[in-house]
Amino acid sequence: MLKQILTKEWDKVSYQTLGLNQEHAKKFQKFLEEKQLTHALDFGLEGITTCAHVGIIRFADFQLNILPKIIGEEDSLCLENLMFMLRYTRKLEIHSMDSAEISQTKQPFLEVLIAHYANILLNALQRHIPHQYETQEDNLPTVKGRILFAKNHLVNAANLARTYCQFDEFTPDNLLNQTLKFVSQALQKLTSVSQTRQKLLKINAVYEDVTLRPVAYAETQKIILNRNHTMFKEPLELAQMFLQNSTSSLHNHTFSNLAILFDMNKLFEEFVATALEQAFPGQVKIQNKLKIIEDIDGIPGTSYTIRPDILFGKDTIIDTKYKRLSLPEDKPSEADIYQMLAYAKFYRMKNIILCYPRYQQHYNHATVLEDKNCSITLLTIDLHQKLTETYLQRIFYESFN
Repeated sequence: MLKQILTKEWDKVSYQTLGLNQEHAKKFQKFLEEKQLTHALDFGLEGITTCAHVGIIRFADFQLNILPKIIGEEDSLCLENLMFMLRYTRKLEIHSMDSAEISQTKQPFLEVLIAHYANILLNALQRHIPHQYETQEDNLPTVKGRILFAKNHLVNAANLARTYCQFDEFTPDNLLNQTLKFVSQALQKLTSVSQTRQKLLKINAVYEDVTLRPVAYAETQKIILNRNHTMFKEPLELAQMFLQNSTSSLHNHTFSNLAILFDMNKLFEEFVATALEQAFPGQVKIQNKLKIIEDIDGIPGTSYTIRPDILFGKDTIIDTKYKRLSLPEDKPSEADIYQMLAYAKFYRMKNIILCYPRYQQHYNHATVLEDKNCSITLLTIDLHQKLTETYLQRIFYESFN
């Protein structure tokens, strides 16, 4: 039976809780390395410590559900605000979910993703089933397309009634549908929400004439959506996300291991930039890297670059820090302050804002450094309330106006 473990960022989970011995712990670490997610967990002698990544990791006999710690007080609000941030930054276009049933499950983050995938794919299939011309080969009683003479000679040397041909057929049994069917089948075996399972069963019924086979993520890179298939863009992207972050079981068409994680450092930066752009159109710029030191003695790869998160207006740099800030124990590090001074020097901007999510206290342009050359202030954004676009417009306008 799969063990469900609910935790949050920066929490510790013992190997005993995960049910991992030393050998399995190494395999778990190797799986994360293969998915380029080793930075998401810190492996210690007695267990793991979660970092600033949230989402789910399903491995062996356990599923680790990692929720944010500082974007809501209750678990349900954390999840709701996380989904809002993912939608708001256009990482994941989740507009609705069956919250009543999902809130009762032990794997809420995964269930939200599966439910959304089932909803948007079923809605798309009710409007249109993608057909494409696919190249086929078959031994036919009548000539169709062109004759493959070499194969025809081998196959039909003693059977003149048939001809081996290659032809194009307009069919639903194409790579796009095979991908969506395989992922639907795999997710059907993962979900514990009956309403979601019923929708996935309907999808598989619609795809009755489509071959069920394991599809690798690399294969899906070949899929090109024409203008008639644009409604399948989001389901395909979600399917690719599941495939890219999992290992597939070839025998029962499901995902044996799965890791879907979002880096809250990057998400918070993108969230603040998006909200600022909505509140102050045209005043937000995402800056490219600036080289401040050339290659040392001409040795490639020894140069130094800097890149602030956000340029705001004509004279302000905003650097987002997804950290808990509660003065004096959680004061900005010396490295962060030196980094801000470098921004001020090389970008020739006087106003520097260090932007944090609100933790225990609220700081509104609290002064860190003030002189004629540079001003560094602290600002916190309250993410403990239910996030809506109206709420964001208000708090960002008040904070940055």
